[in-house]
Amino acid sequence: MSFLPPKEPTTSLVHPKFQNLKEGMSLDHFSDDVITNYIYTKHREDDRIKIDIDSCILLVESIIITADRITDSVSRVIEGRIAFSGDAYAASLNLPLCTLHRISTELGCKAEGIEKAHETTMEILNILTTYPWEAKAILSLAAFAMDYGDLWHLNHYFKTDPLAKTLATIKQVPELKKHLDTPKYRQVFLSPKCLIYGCMEAIKYMKEIKDFSKYDMKEITELSSAIRQIPLFTYWVIHIIVAARTEISSCLTRTR
Repeated sequence: MSFLPPKEPTTSLVHPKFQNLKEGMSLDHFSDDVITNYIYTKHREDDRIKIDIDSCILLVESIIITADRITDSVSRVIEGRIAFSGDAYAASLNLPLCTLHRISTELGCKAEGIEKAHETTMEILNILTTYPWEAKAILSLAAFAMDYGDLWHLNHYFKTDPLAKTLATIKQVPELKKHLDTPKYRQVFLSPKCLIYGCMEAIKYMKEIKDFSKYDMKEITELSSAIRQIPLFTYWVIHIIVAARTEISSCLTRTR
């Protein structure tokens, strides 16, 4: 199902006061309506692009949960290997690897700040222009999960695998471990109510809403409104992912 643009005329995301200045990209002047209007003018979804959203969700969830189990064991100084359970996602899942790498590059080593997070979010949306909205969100989270999982996978084998130790040292994993018990880190990761798990739940709800779209809108009165909110939810999910990756980068590079 394609999404119809808002009836109101679109509004520039640059505040008039800063029309010609990059500093004008300030979310202090943006409402959800302005963001939604702007997204609708730039982005559409192509129903011909098929992504197995359910399998992607299972895959990404597996990476993040497993990485957090490793992280939690490090935080509580638990020695030994962690036993991992099997997963139900499709072994033949074919994700757009080059696209994931492009997103990962956009996420990496960005400066802190809400304006920079917005700018990066829009760059990622540009990479994913023709994908369905829920696919934009899960592919962004998958790119994040690749990097996040890689860091903690290297840490897991740090003491037993010389290659893992060398790579972990290059990627500054020991530096990241110093921040595990800080409230800011745990607001983003580890807790079931943290931001990253919230993004995962939001994507699941988006998928459910999209599945309902095959039914008659008149039978579910709130469905039309919920469907129209999906692009905005996608924007904020990606925005949070950008902020989460920036938090990791600031820990790794000792910038905070």
